[in-house]
Amino acid sequence: MKKTYLIELFRRLSSKQMKELSDFARSPFFNKNESVEKLFEYLRVNHPDFKPAKIEKEYIYRKLFSPAEYNDSFMRMIIFKLTEMTEQYLAYSDMKQKDNAENLHLINSLLELGLDKGASRIINNSQKKLADVKLHNGTYFENRYKLEKFKHIIYSKSYQAITVKDKPGESLLEESNNLTAYFIISILQRYRYLLNKSYSVNSSFEPEFLSYIMDFLENEGKDYLKVKLIMILQKQILLLLDNTREDLLYELQGYFTDDSLDIEDSDRRDGITVLVNLCIEKGYSGRVEFYKLMFEMDKYLVARNLYHRVQGGYFEKEMFMNVVTIGLKMDEIEWTREFIENYHKKLSPDESENLYYYTTSKYYFKTKEFEKALEYITRVNYSDLHMKINVRITMIMIQYELGNIEEVLMQIENFRKYVQKDKLLNSSHKKITSNFIRFASVICKARYSSRINLKTLIEDIEKCDKVSNRQWLIEKTAETIQRKN
Repeated sequence: MKKTYLIELFRRLSSKQMKELSDFARSPFFNKNESVEKLFEYLRVNHPDFKPAKIEKEYIYRKLFSPAEYNDSFMRMIIFKLTEMTEQYLAYSDMKQKDNAENLHLINSLLELGLDKGASRIINNSQKKLADVKLHNGTYFENRYKLEKFKHIIYSKSYQAITVKDKPGESLLEESNNLTAYFIISILQRYRYLLNKSYSVNSSFEPEFLSYIMDFLENEGKDYLKVKLIMILQKQILLLLDNTREDLLYELQGYFTDDSLDIEDSDRRDGITVLVNLCIEKGYSGRVEFYKLMFEMDKYLVARNLYHRVQGGYFEKEMFMNVVTIGLKMDEIEWTREFIENYHKKLSPDESENLYYYTTSKYYFKTKEFEKALEYITRVNYSDLHMKINVRITMIMIQYELGNIEEVLMQIENFRKYVQKDKLLNSSHKKITSNFIRFASVICKARYSSRINLKTLIEDIEKCDKVSNRQWLIEKTAETIQRKN
């Protein structure tokens, strides 16, 4: 059972959740199968370690159902039912935790039973609670929209137009206004994701509807910009569409690092991710001041535990790599070392070891312990695009520092072919990587040739639009000049 979905589910549950699930399993309303309850209680005792020997199906069967002969079909059946019950618990638990979710289901049930007065009471109580909510996010407007929709269902049952006084009032617009606000927030969040994604992988799309939304917000819909989240999302879209708007970048950085701003953690984190990606682009183009800004935002996310995409989730891989890279670039060497040691265990178990090896190699490269850097980089097993690129660049730099120039030239040639053929790498990253390959190759060849003008090479590196590890390339060229002199 060690590799089953059920065990994976239980590994992610806290002790408190396992206790609640125990109550769930004992309730005849949710579970009427005693064998399922027995299996759960046995697994609960073994939570969270789940030692392989103790969760083998045959072993569990002997413990729970001896002296009966092992029945694999029966075991599969109760494992399936326990899995199903656990998913029901998670759905129920999620509903209970979300504001108004239970009330919305209750209102709907009361209306179906024809109990309009009872439904009206719940609607009024829910609206009073919403009035005290400071976080005006998508869920807030979605709840307001649904409550107004229920009110209008009740209203339409008894509405009669007898006199002019019975003309529908402005209150009927509340339903559509809240729906519009909810839609604008949701669609801008989606467009933000798609536009931001193009900074990391080769992707393009035509956001045809986006221009209409942006035009609407600038004109007849400008009142929606009074909603703080909509205003911030609009500015992020404007920045992603025109990354030269550095005024917006700094303005948004001020918003996202302001703890008093009432926005969800996910919007704060995703917003900072947008800014970090733009800072990386500007850093590659030689704007080193943006590395400092990026490091400040990374430290903010780490200090406030905003490094995972879902509550209680793992540390985001790309963010972990960025924090280490920028920390070392800013000469925050000891801080970065402590960060690697303290936070690599918060990564996904499938990624933790690889990222530890990679970032530790980067650390030793920074401290000029190149043999150790090589030892760790050779342990990395990479599969995704950006890890491949980063590991290969780091390996080239380490081998160069160790004086293995022929090995470097061979790796550069293989790397060049890989980058040329890859269809997932976006144009910006392809340019950044290709320029590194080109300059690194010339630096290596200059060690053996007097025909290469090294002073011109330094000027070319400095003037280059976008290149990875610009400062290292300049330093190695300067060292070659010094060696030849």
